[in-house]
Amino acid sequence: MQFDRIVTYFMPAHLRGNTSHPQYAEFRVVVSTCLIGLPLMLLFPIPLYLMNKPVLGYLVNNVLVIITLFCSKLLGNYRVPLSITALITYFIIYGWIKDTGLIYSSNVTLLHMYLLCAIWADKRYGGWAIISNLAVFGFIYYQTLHTGTNMQMHQSLGSASYAFAMNALITTFFGGFLAYLQFDQERDRLKIKKLQDQKIDQLDEAVKKRTDQLNTMRESIATDFHDETGNMLSAITRQASVLRSQLKDDLKARPLVESIIKNSDQLYASSKDFLWHLNHDSDDPQELFDYLTAYGQRFYNQFDVAFSATAEECGPVQFGPSAALNVIYIFKEAMVNVVKHSGAIEVFFEMRCHPGHISFSLQDNGQWKETNTDQPHYGLSNMERRCRKNDFVYRLTKQTSGTRIDISVPAYDKHEEKDQHH
Repeated sequence: MQFDRIVTYFMPAHLRGNTSHPQYAEFRVVVSTCLIGLPLMLLFPIPLYLMNKPVLGYLVNNVLVIITLFCSKLLGNYRVPLSITALITYFIIYGWIKDTGLIYSSNVTLLHMYLLCAIWADKRYGGWAIISNLAVFGFIYYQTLHTGTNMQMHQSLGSASYAFAMNALITTFFGGFLAYLQFDQERDRLKIKKLQDQKIDQLDEAVKKRTDQLNTMRESIATDFHDETGNMLSAITRQASVLRSQLKDDLKARPLVESIIKNSDQLYASSKDFLWHLNHDSDDPQELFDYLTAYGQRFYNQFDVAFSATAEECGPVQFGPSAALNVIYIFKEAMVNVVKHSGAIEVFFEMRCHPGHISFSLQDNGQWKETNTDQPHYGLSNMERRCRKNDFVYRLTKQTSGTRIDISVPAYDKHEEKDQHH
């Protein structure tokens, strides 16, 4: 709503949208009350101006309220300007009351209006307006007697003491009633907040227990998978190797056996990535970087390719649940492509930190080879597909001195995520 946007505009910068802040409700009540009061106060000057009555005081009051709004927005403090506004408002109202019959004046009702606004705007200090109103009424009553105004009034209006007593009772009644309502609402708000905090604590405990259960399940799955599937793949590879030696002269069967061995090795390598993802802190960028660095060193050592890596310290950030496994598949494909297509003798792997994401890059000093358009090039298309599916940013830079692949992965601050949850 438009009004909510205006209220938010005049809130201090550190409170905008921060509903969990202890001062949020306090400032919002003050700002919204000032914004509602501004146009309503303009209802008085119009008819008074038409009746040739003074209106300057109302306009001064509105200017003071506007100053209070901007002090709240720019300085994060409303109490000083609001207190000054209150004192000046008393002075203005007393001037009207003094010139129109003192305790008998119809302008006395403005003091009751002021009281209601004071208590509503500032629940902690608005209650003092009851005492100050009573003090002002006492002063007006004294002035009424001292100037002899009571002797000039018609007897039908009653005595000055009667007018004073009724106004004092009205102020006490409305002030006490509103102050209690404010106190009761604040007490209910605190009860609700306490219940919310208890629920959040219960949910945190439940999430912690479930996370521990999931971690235990992950470790169990990883162990079972390694023991059963790993042993089976190793057995298949050994048996296929024996079969290859026995069928070394069979030109038709040998390629099939070679394919079995190759597929078994690839499946075993993929299962190791999956097991690492299950059994390690894979959402940690540094853990992922170390894993890929270790793989790159082992892989390129087979081909006499120099491999180096560097990483920035990224602080307490984490990836999404499936991000790490996809990054592993992408860069393993990229590392293989360097050996297959570039003829590079040096490869550099890097991790850099940026607000909201972590970038990984693989740079080689080989030569880019344009793909054969007659044949599908699955490696690059697989990388792009994985990036699109996981909201990664994919960049491929082709240079005469080498090729660079950059992947930007969304990352989340662990502390901020915890604060938002609370």
